Amino acid sequence: MHLLPPAVALVLVGTWLGVQQLSISALQAEIGMLRKHMAAARLVAPAGDAAHAKTAAADTLAQDRGPRDWVKLAGIAAEMQKSAGIGDLRAMVRMQQRLQAMSRDELVAALDELAAAELPAAARALLEPLLVGPLIAQDPALVLARFTDRLGGPDEAMEQQLADALKAWATSDSRKAAAWFDQQIAAGKFDSTALSGKSQQRLQFESALLGVLLTADPAAAAGRLAALPADQRADAIGNAPLSAPTKQNLTTFARLVRSQVPAAEQAGAFARQAGQWAAQGGYGKATEYLDAIKISAEERIACVEQAVATHLFSNNRKLVSADLDSLRAWVTSQAPQVTASVTGKVLCTAALDKDKLTFAEAAELAMQYRKASGNDEVLASFVENWGARSNKEEARDLAAQITDAKRRAEVLKLLE
Repeated sequence: MHLLPPAVALVLVGTWLGVQQLSISALQAEIGMLRKHMAAARLVAPAGDAAHAKTAAADTLAQDRGPRDWVKLAGIAAEMQKSAGIGDLRAMVRMQQRLQAMSRDELVAALDELAAAELPAAARALLEPLLVGPLIAQDPALVLARFTDRLGGPDEAMEQQLADALKAWATSDSRKAAAWFDQQIAAGKFDSTALSGKSQQRLQFESALLGVLLTADPAAAAGRLAALPADQRADAIGNAPLSAPTKQNLTTFARLVRSQVPAAEQAGAFARQAGQWAAQGGYGKATEYLDAIKISAEERIACVEQAVATHLFSNNRKLVSADLDSLRAWVTSQAPQVTASVTGKVLCTAALDKDKLTFAEAAELAMQYRKASGNDEVLASFVENWGARSNKEEARDLAAQITDAKRRAEVLKLLE
């Protein structure tokens, strides 16, 4: 099971758990950043089994080993990103097969060639990850050595790939990978200029390494987590992509959360992990995760809310009634007391993200759920969340339609 990259998970956590505090512009920026990370993840992910790709593309590759047309390849990559991985399917498959079939030395030569090519920075930024991804599968230590100077830089796609390389290296030699990482920390590669002193880049790498150590060396995982400031541990362990998400590993994960993460932040750590499972395997995988760990009722609610947000907002597909029906059925099976409030929050967040729903569509759905259920909770939750961030006049008009007088008065007071 390949869990969501930590950088993406961090964005999702900010999008949902922080929804009550975000302004409309900030929330839209969070969603935009999520989409950017997901697009980058699609571009850099391995295309599948390399041996199969080599066999299927043998004849084509014989013709493709000449000089590369970087401008043409950049166009294909741009179309892939623009169309969320759809684009010209034949061109994409051919490109991926060619990359997967290249040897380590061929990939290194191609990176050298790309670096020397006269290309716009944007085109190079699209193509470089496509070459680095297959090289990580063959020699992750080489990738880290070659691109050490890019650590802590502004290129988020490269940062994610380097974290992936650390994870891949740790899978084969966790001690050497950890030693390299510690050397970079000591050299100041992950120093933060934030007032909090928190480096999201370092936490991204800590998560990647912890995901392996939880299986390979639990004692080392505990030591790394303990070495972090207490207020950074929930991020690091919560976003750890478990390399082998067995019940034993989840037990280790939960024990570390309980023993090392501050009590007030433990729900957030559990929720981050739930979001990763939901993003990769849907509600079924999120259920497996929740069944495998022992958490409080409040922590379960946090996990359920995060799983829903991650599952629904990790793509830019239009939200349809079937999505809402499935989320409501799943939430009801896990934490029925929050089904209505979660539905309202989802409608609000979807309306803020114009790719999901318009405000009118979200409001209509809220009214439909009110009529079908005979209570006002979905509508009230939608109005409360919308009114806290955007046009309060629209929110008041809807709040006036809440039939329960007490609930209507409470919501209208919030909108004053």
